[in-house]
Amino acid sequence: MPRIAPRTLSVVVAMSLLALTVALSFLTWHVNDNSEESLLRRQLAQIGTLLGNEATVLEVQLADMGLVAVATDADPGAFARIADRQVDETGQSLSLWRVGDGVAEQVASQGLPPLLPEGGTESLAAVQPTGDLVILGIVPGEPDRLAYALMPAEDDTDLLVYAEAPLPPDRRLVVPEDSPLSGLELALYLGEEVEPENLLQATVPTPLRGDTETMTVPFGDTSITIVGSSRTHLTGALSAALPWIVLGVGGVLAVGGGLVLEYVSRRRVVAERLAEENERLYRQQRGIAGTLQHALLPAVPEVDGVEVAARYVAGVDELEVGGDWYDVIARGPGCCVFVVGDISGRGLPAATTMAALRFAVRAYVSEGHDIEVVMARLRDLLDIGTDHQFATVLLGELDSTAGRLRLVSAGHFPPALITDDQVTLLECPVAPPVGVPAPAPAPAAVLSVGRRATLLAFTDGAVERRTETIDDGLARLAAAAAAARSRPLAAMVDELLGALTTREDKDDTVLLGLRWG
Repeated sequence: MPRIAPRTLSVVVAMSLLALTVALSFLTWHVNDNSEESLLRRQLAQIGTLLGNEATVLEVQLADMGLVAVATDADPGAFARIADRQVDETGQSLSLWRVGDGVAEQVASQGLPPLLPEGGTESLAAVQPTGDLVILGIVPGEPDRLAYALMPAEDDTDLLVYAEAPLPPDRRLVVPEDSPLSGLELALYLGEEVEPENLLQATVPTPLRGDTETMTVPFGDTSITIVGSSRTHLTGALSAALPWIVLGVGGVLAVGGGLVLEYVSRRRVVAERLAEENERLYRQQRGIAGTLQHALLPAVPEVDGVEVAARYVAGVDELEVGGDWYDVIARGPGCCVFVVGDISGRGLPAATTMAALRFAVRAYVSEGHDIEVVMARLRDLLDIGTDHQFATVLLGELDSTAGRLRLVSAGHFPPALITDDQVTLLECPVAPPVGVPAPAPAPAAVLSVGRRATLLAFTDGAVERRTETIDDGLARLAAAAAAARSRPLAAMVDELLGALTTREDKDDTVLLGLRWG
């Protein structure tokens, strides 16, 4: 029986389909591999953001302790009061040292006794008064600890705050099963060298196996290297197996079209998953920024004879922390100093400047200075020519017992006074913002207030709209305050916040209410 040779067209079609199958298989593998790497890098970038924010929080906490120590001339009792909360929450060691002539002497200590880094007190004496977080390395102990310190950037200061945070036993980090990072294998190393002695913590024994990604992020004056890999396929098991599916069934012409359609549909599912992941990361990043912002703002204090309520809301489209802030400092029964401010710009520079000004106001007021002197001293801390930032600040001193209100403003809106029968937008001289050169400051405006009233201070996010004049915004605030004045103070501030802010607002908003009588 004669042998029937295959037709040339059949061979061409078969070879074409085979070549197409091989090409599609390789493309699918390449896309899946890139997606795996991209998602892993996104996860590590998210962890890097968390570490960077944690370093900022540590720096602000130590700076706060340092400024209190400077303001109180290293009073051990004052240091113990501000350090107690951190010790209770973290179980770390916090201590205050006086540094001079290459020698460090301990002034006060809270929590675990300090072990000190390898260089002992000489390591502490080498820290400079820059106000920056300095990482001193890993201190051996039971357990090992991460040592860090900060020396306030104050003239003629010799005080240093030193801390040691315990590392987990065996450097093993436990990740909850419901955590977004539960499917990852992670290892964190201090510095840029991935060496066993630099290991801070890891979720599995090190070194990590398989395909890994490495990322280095700043942490204080050094960095942390993140090494990560995934135990599972981040794009899904089906996406990982898709190249073999295409290769296995691509030779059959009838099934080939179906496999191409399946491939397209599967890739669409992967794209939707990536979009959902991006949306989740956006929300989580925004939550981190909000958490950091609220960590920098003070808790509402209790003032004898004056009820206080404050609210902060971030601009909806921003992922960075803002510069709006407030503070209230008690000066006696029925008397307090309050401040509301807004730093130009956003991000870590704005947050850092905001924290510096807030702590400066608190320090100057605790020294007993008048609000005019406090405002004048604030102007020495910021220069738009060198810092490229300015701040609007409203400082007020309320004495409800005497029925007196004193105000100084640097480019900021005066507050609104709410009584039983009217809402009045107070008037006071407005000087240029802090950081902008200004002539001799005007004296504080002295206003008489009733024995029963509510004072509302705010930032520009409460009254400014791109499509309105500022008078329209102020009129809207006055109308909303008149409608809500009979409510309890906290409920009134919440109602005003809902009435004055919208989902389209780009700017942060602070509302601070004081009620007496």
